[in-house]
Amino acid sequence: MRRALLVSAVLPAVLLAAGGCSSGPSAPVAGPGSSPAASASSAPSPVDPVPTPTDPVATPAGPAEASALAALPTGPATGTAVLAYAGVGEVREPFTGTCTHDGGTTRIEGTADTARITLTVAPAGATVVLEDVGFAATSTLATGRYDVAGRHLSLAAPLTSGDQPSGSIELELDCGS
Repeated sequence: MRRALLVSAVLPAVLLAAGGCSSGPSAPVAGPGSSPAASASSAPSPVDPVPTPTDPVATPAGPAEASALAALPTGPATGTAVLAYAGVGEVREPFTGTCTHDGGTTRIEGTADTARITLTVAPAGATVVLEDVGFAATSTLATGRYDVAGRHLSLAAPLTSGDQPSGSIELELDCGS
């Protein structure tokens, strides 16, 4: 399975551990048989672009993002969804669902493998709900890339939970027939 979501029982432990993080840099600790210089030179992993709890919170999505998505046609939605959550994992799967509008609100809902995803973008803000086996999260989207070209949506934005960064969302979808 290409997905690496941990059961929701792990999430409270991750959140408790994150609460003890300091906002300042910490000195690297050398392990047995290694020198401090060798430990300090290790580069961060290029596969973890998910914000950490100490990153600044981005501006919440709002009227501009809702206006951009209002141009999408209604109907079937297909493409790729990537939702990543700090300290938990990610869903990176083909997406199948629907695009709908209700006034100034755009809703994209469907599935990516076993995950159920509902994205709602309105002038008052944007949220995504992810429900998967043993895991559920509701997050607020920040400003980012909300590009619509014809029936294609290319979206990439940070996610927040409360006032803390919690992950990211990327969608490459085609809506309508």
